[in-house]
Amino acid sequence: MTWTELSIEVPGEYAEPVSHLFSKHGEGAAVVETPGGFNPDEGESPPPNAAVVVKTYLPDDATISSRRTMIDVGLKLIAYLCPLPDLQVRTVLDEEWKNQRFEPVRIGRRLLISPPGSEMLAAAEDIVIPLEPGLAFGTGHHPTTAMVLSAMEDADLVDKTVLDAGCGSGILSIAAVKLGAKHAVAFDVDEDAVRSTNQNSKIAGESSKIKAIHGSLPNDQIQASSFDFVLANISANVLKLLSSELLSSLRKDGVIIASGVLEERYAEVESAFIAAGGDLFDKRTIEDWTCFKVRHV
Repeated sequence: MTWTELSIEVPGEYAEPVSHLFSKHGEGAAVVETPGGFNPDEGESPPPNAAVVVKTYLPDDATISSRRTMIDVGLKLIAYLCPLPDLQVRTVLDEEWKNQRFEPVRIGRRLLISPPGSEMLAAAEDIVIPLEPGLAFGTGHHPTTAMVLSAMEDADLVDKTVLDAGCGSGILSIAAVKLGAKHAVAFDVDEDAVRSTNQNSKIAGESSKIKAIHGSLPNDQIQASSFDFVLANISANVLKLLSSELLSSLRKDGVIIASGVLEERYAEVESAFIAAGGDLFDKRTIEDWTCFKVRHV
């Protein structure tokens, strides 16, 4: 069998929406490749505004035309916000598609997001979060994901309960239990995200501690006042909409770690959480994206 590889270079802040588009219509979701020229072993990171390459694969079958059309339409919509180069297309044999290898990414002091089989050697103190190639939406390359992961590393998650709102690949849930959380409940309105979270949880050896649910809040399977931490790397609109429910899911001394909000929309989200009885603190910003914490007043 042959496959069609689609790839496009985009600014780092657009890696997440493009990879989500690719994951929705590609086979096995999307892959994000970071630039070279830096040494993570020396504490170096990719330049903050560096472009990344996002890829997906389409099977050469009866579905390819409709899949390609949906991807082309989505890219045209994104291009209204940011000029994009032409989509690159090439044919890939089945053996090459099955044996993809992608670069890991380091975040914070110890977190290493790494595709299984990566040749990059982890240091003894590293906390490795394996993600299956092709299931890479939510990989840590986007500033919002990286800021949440860094904030999690700074928090004390040992024996804590965690709610992962809009779980994507499951990266935050996996990181939470790797950092010592007792268990994590993850939910997403996208069924592909729930499947991806379940698959990556198994790869990480943490499926017994992570429960993935299809849906949103309120939810009969998610009890109020039962979580020490809520992780919410979602859009400003969804944070505003769910501000009350997210706060209600927290225990009295619990904390929300939220991201996905552009600086220009932070005030709207802040007002929604304050109205719901929240207190916002510890705000961080990278490339106009914000990450912040919320607790009960």
